[in-house]
Amino acid sequence: MTVMENAAPPRRTQMQVRKRNGDAEPVDVNKIVRAVERWAGGLDDVDPLRVATKTISGLYDGATTAELDRLSIQTAAEMIGDEPQYSRLAAGLLAGYIDKEVRGQGIASFSQAISLGQAEGLIGDATAEFVKDNARKLDDAIDPSADRRFEYFGLRTVYDRYLLRHPSTRLVIETPQYFMLRVACGLSTTPAEAIGFYRLMSSLAYLPSSPTLFNSGTARRCSTPERSTRRCRRATWSTRRATSWTRSTTGTRRWPGCRNSLVA
Repeated sequence: MTVMENAAPPRRTQMQVRKRNGDAEPVDVNKIVRAVERWAGGLDDVDPLRVATKTISGLYDGATTAELDRLSIQTAAEMIGDEPQYSRLAAGLLAGYIDKEVRGQGIASFSQAISLGQAEGLIGDATAEFVKDNARKLDDAIDPSADRRFEYFGLRTVYDRYLLRHPSTRLVIETPQYFMLRVACGLSTTPAEAIGFYRLMSSLAYLPSSPTLFNSGTARRCSTPERSTRRCRRATWSTRRATSWTRSTTGTRRWPGCRNSLVA
């Protein structure tokens, strides 16, 4: 009997992924399923296991967990044509990815995001001072669950175009909800007004025009802040008047200024 015949067959190694802290761990399909299930609540026609297994099929040994998250988002997005509910699932997965990206930079609150933004020259001094003076009220106003109102392509647009990015790392330094409250703060003179604007925007019933979304609260000068503020005040009143009407008829949410691409 030869040495080759006595040798044990080579052991098959398990695929590894590298976590955000640099540690390596085996790929765990159940962990991916749980991550998908977190955003699949109420989506009866979504199959988390199907998303997880298709995600792993596109993975390679040594990939990062960030790449794994992106694969999950892409996988869910590719299933939208088969079942529209996957749009909400993909949006939820993207919201979770954004949250990890922000928290990975030590940002755990809205006021911390604004402070970092000012330090990097992204946030205007007036907005930064306003947030600093009212940090507790503004931090408490954030509603992370409002991210569930997004459809995938709407949230993808927010992530790609509107969220502020660190000038060196190009990582986003604000979540979608931080972004909306930052825009509201740039248009407001009191915490109550800012929170009212934020709640209106986070409901996706009304959003200001793109120039205002790009510039409000930032170090960039916006040419029409007063006009945008007046529009938001009018929209607040119009939305309150419209709410009872829409609930008593079609139940649809088509109010002044609604950016339907964000919700459908």
